[in-house]
Amino acid sequence: MVFYGAVSKGCQRCRQRKIKCDQQKPGCIRCKKAKTDCPGYRDLSNVIFRDESKRIIRKARKAQNTVPVKEILSPAFVDSITVWDLTSPSTSSTPLPSSISPSLCQSLNEIAAHFFFARYTCDQPPLSRGYQAWLLETYCNAPLNHALRTAIEATGMAGISNVCYAPEIAAQSKALYGRALAATNRSLEDPLEMAADETLITVIFLALFEFITLEDWSNYSSWATHIEGATTLLQLRGQKQFDYERGGMLLMQLRHQILFACMQRNIRAPPALLPVIQSFKLSVLGTRRQAAQPPPMADLCFQLVEIQAAVKKGTITDLDTIRRAAFHLDKKLLSWRATLSKEWEYQIVTVDGDVAVAVGDGDGRSCKYFEGKKHIYASPWRAHIWNNWRALRILANQIILRTAESPLLDDALLELIHRLSSEICVSAPEFIGTPRSAGLIWPLSVVAQGSWNKRSVRCWAVEQLRLIGTTVGVRQATLLAESILKDINSVDLNIGLATLEGFTNPGLDWSDV
Repeated sequence: MVFYGAVSKGCQRCRQRKIKCDQQKPGCIRCKKAKTDCPGYRDLSNVIFRDESKRIIRKARKAQNTVPVKEILSPAFVDSITVWDLTSPSTSSTPLPSSISPSLCQSLNEIAAHFFFARYTCDQPPLSRGYQAWLLETYCNAPLNHALRTAIEATGMAGISNVCYAPEIAAQSKALYGRALAATNRSLEDPLEMAADETLITVIFLALFEFITLEDWSNYSSWATHIEGATTLLQLRGQKQFDYERGGMLLMQLRHQILFACMQRNIRAPPALLPVIQSFKLSVLGTRRQAAQPPPMADLCFQLVEIQAAVKKGTITDLDTIRRAAFHLDKKLLSWRATLSKEWEYQIVTVDGDVAVAVGDGDGRSCKYFEGKKHIYASPWRAHIWNNWRALRILANQIILRTAESPLLDDALLELIHRLSSEICVSAPEFIGTPRSAGLIWPLSVVAQGSWNKRSVRCWAVEQLRLIGTTVGVRQATLLAESILKDINSVDLNIGLATLEGFTNPGLDWSDV
C-alpha cells in the first residue's frame, strides 16, 4: 500500500475546476448556485492509500523491453497513446517533478515529444501521411540541439505542464524554447537553411508554443512576432515552395493559426500573407486541390475578419453598410453549402440514455453528448470544416440582428443561430482530447459568447473549452472558458443588444508589433 498524503475533500465538480469546496452535505453551495446537481464526495479511505503492486509490476516488465525512440514515435504508437501513458519513467539527469509519475525508461524530452505528436499533429486531411512521416523522421534524425527538435520538445513540455499543473516542467519548457529560438536565429543567418522546410515549420511551432502557454490576453506580441517571421519566410521561399505538397501544407498550418487569432481578436490578417495565399491558388498544387475539394473556407473566414476589423477600427460605422456586408457573406456561405457533394453529408445519431463519452485524458473525467445526440462524419477534417461554416453563419447573422433598424428580433434568425449553435455542441465530444481539439476552440467560443443562446447551452460550451484545456494543454482554451463564464455570470443576457458583441474587445493590430 502507498500513502498518497493529504487529498482534496471537495466534491468532484469543485475538484475538477480546481476551486475550493465548502463540503456541505448533501451538496455544496457552489453547485447549488450554479443550478447543478452536486456529484457528491468520494470515499477518502480509497484514495489516501492505494495498492500499487500491479502497476509497479507492469512498469518493471516494460523496463525489461525498452523500445527505441523511433519505434515509440511510430504513427501506430501515436494513435494509441493517451495523456497519462506519457508519464512513463525517465532516465534523464533532470528528475521529474512530484506531479508526474516516477520514471523507468524514458527521458522527459522523449515524453514531451510523445505528447506533441499525440496531441498537436495528425496524418488526416488536409495534411497527408507523408507530412507526418517527414516530421517524425526529421525529429528522430536531428541532433539534440537542432531547432526543430528542440521546438517540438519545448511545445510538448508546455502542454504537459498545463495538463499536469507542473510548474517545474513549465520552467524546463521555457528553457528549451530559448534554445530553440537561438538555434532558429542561427538557421536564419544561412540563406539555404532560411529557405528550408525545417526552418519554416520550426517558426510555426514556436508560434504554437506561445499559443499554448498564453497567460494573459495582452501577451499576443510574442506570438505575432513569430507569425510575421513565418510570413516573411513564405515570401522569401517564393513560388517554388508550392511545387510540392509539403509546401502547401506548411502554408495551411500557418494560415490556420493566423485565422484563429484574427477571429478571436478581431484584427486583420497580416497584409503580406494574402499575396502568398494567392500564389498558392495559382500554383499547380493549388489548382489541383481546388478542383478536388469545395472552395476554401479560409476565403470566407478572411471576409468576416475584414468586416470585424473594419468595425473595430472605425473604418466602417454605417450600420446599413455593415448589415449589407454581413448579408453578402451569409449568401456566400449558403452558396458554399450548395457546392458540397453527398460525401460531405453527416449522420445524426440519437444516444439512448444519459451516456458519457471519454475524452482521452484517462483521469475519469468525461463529457456528455449534447442533447443525447452525436454526429458521424466521413472524416474529422470534414467535421472541422462544418463547424467553421456554422460559426461563420452564426457571426454573420448576429451582425445582421444587431444592425437591424427595428428593435424587434427576427425569430427566423434567432432559430438559425440556436440550431447552428446546437450542431456545434453535438459535434464536439467526439474530437475533444484529439489533435482536432484546437479546431474546436473557436466554434465553441462563438457558441459560448453568443448572448442569444440559452445559458445552459453557453455553459455547456464553456465546459468543453475547459476540457480542451485539461486534455491537450492549450491554455488559451482555459482562459477563454474562464473569461466567458465571468461574462455569463455578470451580464444580464437580455441587455446589450444594441452593441456589437466581440467588436469592442481589446485586440492586437499588426501595426502594433
